[in-house]
Amino acid sequence: MAGPVAQGKAADSSKNDKTLDSRINPLAISRDFTILLVSLAVIGLGFGILGPIMPRLAEDRLHMSSSAMGLAYSMFAVSMVVFMLPAGYWADKVGRKPVMVVGVVMFGVTTLMLAFITDAYQFALLRFVEGIGAALATPAAFALTADIVPESKRGIAMGAEGTAELLGAMGGPGLGGILASELGLNYPFYVGAALALICALLILRIRAPKIVLTEKKPSMFAIFQSWKRNAVHNRSLYAVSVRAGVMGVVQGLWNLGLLLYWDDEIGLDPAQIGIALSVGALAMMLGTIPAGALTDRIGRRPNMIVGGTMMVFGLSLNLVATDFWHILIIVAISDIAGAISNPAVGAMLADIMLEEERGRVMGAYHVFQGTGNIVGFVLLGFLYGAVSHESPIILCSIMLAIATGIITVFVAETRKPRKDSTNASTGAPMDPDHS
Repeated sequence: MAGPVAQGKAADSSKNDKTLDSRINPLAISRDFTILLVSLAVIGLGFGILGPIMPRLAEDRLHMSSSAMGLAYSMFAVSMVVFMLPAGYWADKVGRKPVMVVGVVMFGVTTLMLAFITDAYQFALLRFVEGIGAALATPAAFALTADIVPESKRGIAMGAEGTAELLGAMGGPGLGGILASELGLNYPFYVGAALALICALLILRIRAPKIVLTEKKPSMFAIFQSWKRNAVHNRSLYAVSVRAGVMGVVQGLWNLGLLLYWDDEIGLDPAQIGIALSVGALAMMLGTIPAGALTDRIGRRPNMIVGGTMMVFGLSLNLVATDFWHILIIVAISDIAGAISNPAVGAMLADIMLEEERGRVMGAYHVFQGTGNIVGFVLLGFLYGAVSHESPIILCSIMLAIATGIITVFVAETRKPRKDSTNASTGAPMDPDHS
């Protein structure tokens, strides 16, 4: 008897056949995926709105020190890592869509409450709850994408999602700054909460397939057993998970160490740093969809290797940079590298996960990445102050080079060759078992 996993694979095959005629427009995936893209852009806009006003809220209204702000901000990452464990389980057990809606609604509620807080403890608590909401939404959104997108278009789907989120994140800070300047500091929080509600309503309109668990008594504490089971099923998951932890550390460098390095060693002012980050976001946004289409055409593994190599190169160039223009070029190279590799990683993860365990495995994957992120903030901050300003960049470059080497040596290609409905040479139907 065919189980749910086999049925899911058969459904994926059927979806692949139905999408052969839509190759001219690679973004024409489905109505449900379009709704998901719009919802991700909306929530990205909601997150972006808060960016320029959160430090001002903490400093001017709550009178928090820089160390207290750092601790409060870290609460988001801590709760996100901890709650990834039950979040991945609930995404499989309860369903992708309801769990994602709950996470988005939690973000909306905490965003609204930020307008009324009066002390630093309330701020830290709300950051912690925001992390729970992000933990709920992240594995559920990934699993939902893998469920509703055919295997042949997973690369471009991951690229389109990244672009949608970046579009929202890029537009948000400007809108948040205008709202705060023209109407008052509270209004970005009101608008951010409203956007979260709109996002939740959009997600409810997605027609998600029903996933049936074969386990009689699945446990949220078995999330790493699910990860191990999938890794045994496809050993590439081991290497990709190692890369996730390394990328978490590198993200810690990017969000902390590099900004300090650009300020202390290159002499960039805040406006120049902001411009550099915007250039990087623009480069990534423009590159994700083409890179996603490429990973569907040539494979996941080549894009991961090329992207990782470019990241190592771009990161190392910071050591020889001397002015603002150098940094702009470096950021463009690094974020184009991210645009090349990110859709390929997402598509490969969707390829190698068992359908009914995508939520739990993605939860475990983000635990690895989030733990690396926390380690990155702590370790790289220590190295920057105690060893040298260059040491975090050197360490991350070496780690990223090793992770890319692991992908090169130990990861096999997961993209399946496309199969036309008829044999081009004979006009006869192709053998469905023939690759």
